[in-house]
Amino acid sequence: MAKSQRKPISNLESDNRADCELDSPCETYEARSRYWLNKTLDTGYRRRRDREKNPLILTGHGLSLRVEKGSLSIRDGNTHFPAEQRHWRFFNGGLDIPPAIVIIDGSGEITLDAMDWLARQSVQLIRLRWDGQFNSVLSSGGQAASIENILWQHETRKNPELRAEFGLKLLIKKARNTLTTMEEYVPRSRIWEKAYQNISTQTQSVVEQPPRDFQGLLGVEGAIASEYFRTWSAIPIKWKATKHYPIPDDWRKFTSRAAVRSGCPRAYRATHPINAMLNYAYGVLTARTQMKLIADGYDPTIGIMHDDKETRGKYPAFALDTMEPMRPIVDRGILNIINTVTFTRNDFPIQHDGVCRLNPNLARRVVQLTKAHLSCIENDTLVNKI
Repeated sequence: MAKSQRKPISNLESDNRADCELDSPCETYEARSRYWLNKTLDTGYRRRRDREKNPLILTGHGLSLRVEKGSLSIRDGNTHFPAEQRHWRFFNGGLDIPPAIVIIDGSGEITLDAMDWLARQSVQLIRLRWDGQFNSVLSSGGQAASIENILWQHETRKNPELRAEFGLKLLIKKARNTLTTMEEYVPRSRIWEKAYQNISTQTQSVVEQPPRDFQGLLGVEGAIASEYFRTWSAIPIKWKATKHYPIPDDWRKFTSRAAVRSGCPRAYRATHPINAMLNYAYGVLTARTQMKLIADGYDPTIGIMHDDKETRGKYPAFALDTMEPMRPIVDRGILNIINTVTFTRNDFPIQHDGVCRLNPNLARRVVQLTKAHLSCIENDTLVNKI
């Protein structure tokens, strides 16, 4: 059967480009940008009669989404120099239309006609900031609020027993997914052996004898997360060209989700490359979860576990609740990168305040792998009540 692959109209990337050119010894920013861009271009083949399953990921400056002569015209942004701008054109009802478009940072334009076109074709639009936090989402589903579901959210949040029951189910799922991720993606070490045993014991204990209150539940979750990320400290982070592009000493090992060097305990101001990549992965997960909750009739801002009264209505607290079991799953894409790639400092530019950013094309790769892992659980129910 004939096969086809979605390719940009301007096919600037040669399929037979030598790997040595992409792994240039000088490891300039432009070389690393091309290296990561080449990784994202290989999205696999699809049968001509199948619909496209991979999202289209855009970044850089000067990107554009507009309707021209009845079709959607998309131009990717510029991320490095020299580079040619990639261009796609999609027609109504086309099987090559991506299920989602993810815009990472960058600058450019999207017209109202383009937004209407995406809604008619049921294409989700996700906008991520430079630090991985999502800015906005656009979905054709709209707000299909269910009074029953929203009342359930309010009642569950106010009732200590129901709140603990809801959190317990999420905790057990997250713990089991954590163990699977450790088994398949985290290299064995003495730290791994001890952590795996501790998490297994805690998971079994919480199943047989749940914590008496919600705070106890949070304590168990924190302990499991601490054990899990401790195993990441034994994962070797490979670097090259450090004489040309020196790196901070703390980048040679992963020790914490906190932004230690910036003096900020919050992980979203990442000062370590792994935290920066994780932030992008979790940003995609948050956006995807929020869209599903809205489509299913929930209010994504009414949290049950995440319940900050001062910021209520300003961030998707319920999405943060229900996405917890999926965090170890999207971690797998980051672990895959860490285990297979030798980095350079040009993959992670450092801002004046010590916060590190991702090379735009590396960010594109992180988003691509995150969406791929999420697609494996697309039909999973996020809320046990449903």
